[in-house]
Amino acid sequence: MPYYTRDGYQLYYQNKGDGQPVVLIHGYLGSSQSHWGRQLNNSQFLLGFQLIAPDLRGYAKSSIGKRVEKHRTSDHILDLHFLLTEQLQLQRKPILVGYSIGGTLALLYTLKYPGSVQGIVLVSPRPFLHDVTRSWNFLAKEKRSGENKSSSISLLWKIVKRIQKAVTYVSAKRQYRKSTLYLEQLEKIDIPLLMLHSIKDTVNPSILYEILKKHLPQAEVIEFESDHGITHERPEEFNKILYAFLDQNRNK
Repeated sequence: MPYYTRDGYQLYYQNKGDGQPVVLIHGYLGSSQSHWGRQLNNSQFLLGFQLIAPDLRGYAKSSIGKRVEKHRTSDHILDLHFLLTEQLQLQRKPILVGYSIGGTLALLYTLKYPGSVQGIVLVSPRPFLHDVTRSWNFLAKEKRSGENKSSSISLLWKIVKRIQKAVTYVSAKRQYRKSTLYLEQLEKIDIPLLMLHSIKDTVNPSILYEILKKHLPQAEVIEFESDHGITHERPEEFNKILYAFLDQNRNK
């Protein structure tokens, strides 16, 4: 299996297909496979694009095995940069596709390394991340999937989502007040940008999308009538929209 090591930490990634590099960044409590499996195994994407999907440190196959791991957001950004520039040594600018907190990481990466990204796709994104994030591995989707998923775990997951939405709303209000410089930087992003979000999201409160729409006026916005997981709840529609954006914004 493909791994690379940065700062003493072993990190897993998937690398499939050939062509325009596309980096698929998974979200909270997920993995490269649980959030992007329908794209990584889609022959249409693999014929024209190089799909790169890492497991962020602390998640899935990049976990050191603890039930809860704590990592700095800055390390996620540095890990991505090392993967693209040192491990894979990409010769073309990638398009970043981020789901949930993966969208935040895509934005932060673009701001930290200006001129290094060809385009951005945000899927059910969040505008803010704390300096330190925790991966609760016993709740991870990769470990909850399958026929033997218990009803108690399903109920626990519903409760977690409700709590998460309330906490996220309060956190977003606080972060919005102290993130003036960051939000001003977002407004200056001048590469193609597509944002997909759901009007029935049970994880992200609507304030998150309102903030992003306001400070990413250049973004094309498409709304879905689904829950938070657009990639696997509406896979055919999502794949059609994603492929059109990738095809239109290839680095020739």
